[in-house]
Order: sequence, then C-alpha cells, then structure tokens
Amino acid sequence: MNGWSWSIGRFFGIDTRVHATFLLLVGWAAFSAIEQGGTAFAALLSIAFLLAVFASVLLHELGHALTGRLYGIETRKITLSPLGGLAQLEAGMLPPRAELWVALAGPLVSFLLAGVFFTLAALTGEWSPSSFVGGLGWANLMIAAFNMLPAFPMDGGRVFRAALAKRVGYRRATETAAKVGRWAAVGMMILGLFTRPLLILIGAFVYFAAGAEVQAVRSYLGGAGGGGVDRPRPKARPSWYRRWRERLRLERLRDGQRA
Repeated sequence: MNGWSWSIGRFFGIDTRVHATFLLLVGWAAFSAIEQGGTAFAALLSIAFLLAVFASVLLHELGHALTGRLYGIETRKITLSPLGGLAQLEAGMLPPRAELWVALAGPLVSFLLAGVFFTLAALTGEWSPSSFVGGLGWANLMIAAFNMLPAFPMDGGRVFRAALAKRVGYRRATETAAKVGRWAAVGMMILGLFTRPLLILIGAFVYFAAGAEVQAVRSYLGGAGGGGVDRPRPKARPSWYRRWRERLRLERLRDGQRA
C-alpha cells in the first residue's frame, strides 16, 4: 500500500491503484441494498454492479493512457476513487492535437461501452436503469456525457483548451478554460445542494484543480500575468512505432557497416 491507495495490478504496463476510500463506497452499496429490504444476494449483486462500473471507469482511463502512448506519452499510473479515475500522464503540457485526442479517447471508450451494454439490453429486454445490464449502459452513457462537460480540467474542458490553444496560445487558452471550468464547478456545487451531495465534492475538486492547472502552466511558461509570449509548443516524443522503426533502421545501418 502506497499512502492511501494500493496497487491492483499493471494493465498494459501501467500501475493501476485503488484509493482506500473505495472500501467505503463498497460498504455503502452493500448497506443500502440490505437497508432497502434486500437479501445478502442483493447486496452482492449491488457490489458486483459497483465493481463493473469501476471496471468501466478503468477502461475509460486506459483510453486516455493508450492514446497518449500513440503520441509517445507514457502514463505514470491510474488511480481509481469514489470520485472517478485519474490517469497521470508524464507530460505536463501536450501539443494541442495530442491533448485533443487524448482527452476525447476516454469519453469515446465510455460511449462505446454504453453501446455494447445497450445492445445486450435490447437482446435481453433489460432496458431499465435498475437492471444490471441496462444500468451499466446508462452508467457508461452518464460517465461519457459528464466528462464531456466543459469543466476544465475534466475531459470536455481539455478538449476546449486544446481547441483554443491553436488560436490564442497555451497560457491564454488555459486561463479561459479554467475560468469556464470554475463557473461550471460552482454550478455543480449549487446543483449538489438540491440533488446529490457528491456533486459538491466533485465541483470543489474541479474548482481547485482548475486553479492548480493555471498556476502550473504559468510556472512553466514564466510569469504570473496573462501577458507575455508562450514558449514554443511542446512536441510529443515520436510514437512507439516510429521509435521501433528508427531503432531497426539504426541496427541495420550498424550491421551494414560491420559487414
């Protein structure tokens, strides 16, 4: 166990961890099922559904990580918590094109999973959100739609920044995306007061994370103001395929020189 999380394995070479608070969520799912008059089997089914949702979140994060790898950007680790998943990429600043596709990859995976589960629901007749298969379809649809909100640094906010960065530069794009993200975060917290308290926690996380992203970019580019000129946009490393081809070319060249 490392801090408040422990490793559950490596997927595609990426250390995947679960936050300790996940156990509270599992306990809450079992308790809620029993409190509503359910049996031990109902509690186990509720836990199984929760684990399936988290597996979907893991696939969502792997979508980010593996797309980043195509651009030569590795992922340090993936952490799953009750608030969702977080893939920590090595690069602090990505080129706009890379950030656009890395950000879109997660929601696209979730939309794909929703399509798979809805297809199974159509075959079994279990369309209801309260059913296991139908519920997973709706859960993945909600994960995809929620992450595409323009609440930077969520996926939708990163797509927004990537689109802006091509026109106004990385610093100004980050500041604009963060401003929109903070307003969205305030909206989440207000909505959470009347609906789900979890939205308050997510909104608070988004609000402060947006500010942290702005500070990180300002530190990287130099200066605290909004003026100044961006440094040249960082270039991602060549993809693993291009690096492999280049290594083969160099090996053949060395073999030819020896001959």
